[in-house]
Amino acid sequence: MKIKSSILLAIFSIACYAQPQVYKHVDKDGKTSYSNAPLKDAKKLDLPPLTVIPAIKPKAKTRTPGLPDTAGNEARRMVIEEKIAGEMKLLEEIKKEYNNGEPDRLGSERNYQRYLERVQQLKDGITFHEESIRALRLELQGLDNSSRR
Repeated sequence: MKIKSSILLAIFSIACYAQPQVYKHVDKDGKTSYSNAPLKDAKKLDLPPLTVIPAIKPKAKTRTPGLPDTAGNEARRMVIEEKIAGEMKLLEEIKKEYNNGEPDRLGSERNYQRYLERVQQLKDGITFHEESIRALRLELQGLDNSSRR
């Protein structure tokens, strides 16, 4: 078993050092082509080894665990409150159009099924905006709880 593993290790280490050969060929029209397979009248190029530079990792934002980021929380709180206000405005517009389940029929809704589809879309819109407001308020409540710790 040791012999097999040492042979595998030797094969892999040789493969790591093997570099592919590059050949340059200029045809009779003067067009230059490069290949890894030798062609007739092709010249073997001796290229320097590739230099690999690892990517620079950005430093993580340092923050003391357990302490809230109050400046970031205040900015986030303002954004969430603006989103809540926008969602409430959209909700009121949809509720006004919904008219307690009896919205006015539009001229393009001669077909009763189109009217019913629009009523369903309004119901879905009301549900969507109510859920959005609920989720945003929960997020705002989470900010309040984390800033009190």
